[in-house]
Amino acid sequence: MKKKQLTIMLGAMTLALLLGTAPVVQNVAAAGLPVSISQKAKQDALEHADIIDSLKKGSVAIRKYDMTAAQAAGDYSEDMYVATGEKDTVAEQKLADYAMEGVQFSCLRVGNIETHSVQKGTETSVELIYEIPEKLADILKLMKENAVDMSKQGEAYPCHNTGVLHYTGQQISDALEAILKADEVAAKNALEHYLYDYGTLDATTDQKEASGVCNLPKTDKNGYTHLDNLELGLYLFVETEVPEQVTDTVNPWFVQLPFTSADGDMWQYDMNVYPKNQSGNPTLDKSVRNAYSNTLSVNEQVPSGTDKNTSVHAGEAYIAGNDSEALIVYNREAQSADLTDAAYVANRGGYTADGVTAGKDGSGYSTDYMYRDTTTASEGDLLDYILVSKLPHITSEATFLGEYTFQDTLSGGITYNKDVKIAFYDNAMDANANNTKNAKVLWNLNSGDYTQHYVDVTVTNPDTGVQNADGSTRLTVALTEDGLRAVNGVDAAGKQIESLSDYYMVVYYTATVKSDASVVLGDEGNPNHVNLVWSRTSDGYYNMLEDQNYVYTYGLDLTKTFSDQKGKFEHVKFKLYNSTDGYYVMAEKSTTEDGVYYVVGKTVNEEQATEFIPNADSGKLLVNGAEADSYQLTEIATDKGYHLLKDQIKIDISATDRDIIASVAGVTGMDAAAVEAVVNHYQGGIYDENGNLVTAQRDELTGAMAGGPALESANGRTIGKTDLYVGTIQNAFAKIDDKDALMTDQNQAVLLTVNNTKEFLLPQTGGKGLYLITIVGVISVAGGCYLVTRKREKAKM
Repeated sequence: MKKKQLTIMLGAMTLALLLGTAPVVQNVAAAGLPVSISQKAKQDALEHADIIDSLKKGSVAIRKYDMTAAQAAGDYSEDMYVATGEKDTVAEQKLADYAMEGVQFSCLRVGNIETHSVQKGTETSVELIYEIPEKLADILKLMKENAVDMSKQGEAYPCHNTGVLHYTGQQISDALEAILKADEVAAKNALEHYLYDYGTLDATTDQKEASGVCNLPKTDKNGYTHLDNLELGLYLFVETEVPEQVTDTVNPWFVQLPFTSADGDMWQYDMNVYPKNQSGNPTLDKSVRNAYSNTLSVNEQVPSGTDKNTSVHAGEAYIAGNDSEALIVYNREAQSADLTDAAYVANRGGYTADGVTAGKDGSGYSTDYMYRDTTTASEGDLLDYILVSKLPHITSEATFLGEYTFQDTLSGGITYNKDVKIAFYDNAMDANANNTKNAKVLWNLNSGDYTQHYVDVTVTNPDTGVQNADGSTRLTVALTEDGLRAVNGVDAAGKQIESLSDYYMVVYYTATVKSDASVVLGDEGNPNHVNLVWSRTSDGYYNMLEDQNYVYTYGLDLTKTFSDQKGKFEHVKFKLYNSTDGYYVMAEKSTTEDGVYYVVGKTVNEEQATEFIPNADSGKLLVNGAEADSYQLTEIATDKGYHLLKDQIKIDISATDRDIIASVAGVTGMDAAAVEAVVNHYQGGIYDENGNLVTAQRDELTGAMAGGPALESANGRTIGKTDLYVGTIQNAFAKIDDKDALMTDQNQAVLLTVNNTKEFLLPQTGGKGLYLITIVGVISVAGGCYLVTRKREKAKM
C-alpha cells in the first residue's frame, strides 16, 4: 500500500478510536488520489478493500435497547460490549428482550474529508482534515484560529469551499467531549437544535428538521432502524425523538462512512450502532383524608380528653387557628371551612402545631392527619385530596415532556370545590404530607401553568345507544405550554433554566361529600379514580398510570317500638353525638321520605344538634352519612306514658378498608430481575413507617408484575406496565354497647331497635277514685292478713 493511502487509513483508525463507533474516512468528493498510483495497484487495493470504493454508498443500522432494564437484569454492563461499528450478534441476542420502540434518530452529512499534505522542513506531512460548517464549529467551540488553512499556497490538495472550517479528528473529538463535560444538557440541546426544530412543547406535529437532515424511521418493536444509500463522508447523528420511558438520550456522535474494520485491515460501508438509553418513569399516588381536625387532643398544651373543637380559641369565631393542630380553619359562625390561602394553605400537610411533625399513629398524634388510600367521612364533610407524582428525569430537549395530564374522577356522591393547586417538592416526605410551606414552587390557577376542566361523565345504554350521566364528575388537570416549559427547564425565550426534573409534583384540591342519596353507604364505598397520561417527543408514544381511593360512610337504621304498640312515633326524638371527635351531628330531613335524614355537618353546640324523629307510620329512622367513629345516641323525648331510656346507647362503627397499589410503569423486557428493580424503586404506598417494603404487599406486587392479566403493555409495546391493584375488602363492622351488632346489606347501616316501655300506673284523684279505692283495698287485705297471723302466734304461746 502506498504511503499516502496508509496514512489515510491510519488517520481514520485514529479518529475511530477517538469517536467510538464513528471512525472517519476520506470522501470521494475530497481531493482525488495521486495520479502516480498505477491502475493495477489501485484495482488490487479496491478488491481487497484497502482503499475506498468511491462508487459505493454507505448505510447505518441502529439497534436501540433499554440499558436500564438490561443492567437491572444483569444482561449489560459498561465493559460487556465494545462498540466497533460491526454487527454484534451476541449483543443482539442478549439484549433482544430490551428492545426499545419509538426512538427516532436524525443525521446530517456535515462535510467532506480532505487530505492535508504540506511540506514541513525537509519532510512532507500528510493527515486527514475534516470539513466542519462554521455554525457547527461554534457549537463545538472550535476556535477559528486553530483551524487548518486548506487554501494557502503549498497545500497539495487545496479546498476553497466557503462557510466551512477544517479541523483534525483529534480537535473534533476533544471539542465534543469538552462541551458535553461542561454542560451535557446544553450541549445536547445545541446539537439537537442544529438538526431539529422541536416547535411547541405541547405538540410534536409541527417539528421540522434542518435542511439536508435525514430522519431515520422510528425504531420498531425490535428496536431496529436503518438508513441506506448514504453518500460517503462525515455525519453527525443525534437522537431527536424518544418515547415516554426514555430519560437520558445517547450523546450525539460522528460517523464516517466507510469506516475501518475492527481488525484494522479493510474498509466497511455498512455500520451497526448500539447506542444506549437510560429509562425511567414517573409515579402516581392518589391519597385522601378528611380535612377537618378529628380526635380528642392528647397534646401537652391541651389536657388529654379535652374536646379540641371547643377548647382551642374557644372565645373566637374560629374553632382552630393557624397555630393549632387543626387541618382546616373552621368558622363556627358560618359552619364551614375558611378556604382562603391565608387560613387554609397554612394548615395543609398534616403537620402539627410545631409545623414540623407529620401526623403519625401513636406519639400523641392522630392518624386523621395522614393521607391514605381510604378514609371515612360524614356527609357534608370536606375532603382533602392529593395526587403525588414523581416527575421523570429530563435531560436534553429530546426528552422534554410533551404532555403531563391528570384525569381525576369523583363518584356521584362527592363534588369538586374547583380549587386545584399544584406544589413541587424536592423530597418525598414533604410531598406525601403536602407541606406547602416547604414547597419549592407553588402554582395556582392564576399562574397560567395549568388548566382545570370539569365534565359530567356519561355512559351509553347498550340497548338504546342513549347517553346518560352516571352522576360522577371528571376533572382534567393539564399542564399548559408555559407549565411544560417550566417543568422541562426553558423560559419563554427558549433559554435553559433550572428544570423540575425528578421533583415531586403534588396536585391538590378539596371536595365535599354530598348530603343526599347519591352517597353510597357501606362496603361498596365511593370510589375515586385518577390516571396520569404523559408523553415525551415521539408522536403517538405515551403511557398511563392509575390509582384509586375510596371514601366510606355509614348509616343508622333504627326501628322505634312501644311495649304496648300504641305509642305515637312522631313524639320521639333523638340526638346523636360523635364521642370520638367531640361534636353533635347536624342533618337535614329528606323532602320525600319521612324519617330519613342526611348528615350535613357538625356542631359543638348542643342546641344546634339535629333532633331526629322516626317515621310517623312505621317508626323507622334512617340517619345516612355518618363517618366510622364512636357515637352516643340519646333519646331526648318519647310519647306520653312511656319511659325514656336510662342511658345513652353507645354505637361503634369500624370502617371498611382495602389495600390499593397504584399501577406501575415498569421497564422494557420485564423478567424477575427487572421486576425486582421496579419494586425496589416503587415510590408510593407499600412502605412501612421505617421506609421498608411491606412483605405481603411486596410479594403481591411482585406476583402481579411477574405475569398474568395484571401485566399490561403500553400502546402495544411490552414495557412491563402493571395494572392497578385493588385488594380484598376488609368489611366494616359495628358494636352496640360493646357487643357485636348487625348491619344491613353491604354493611351500609347499623341495625338497632329502641323499645319504650309503658309507665307504671299511678293513683289519680277525681272521677270514681278507682285507683285510690284499689290501693286502699289492697292495704286493708294486707292488714287483715297481718292481724290473723298475730292472733295465731299468740294462741301458740
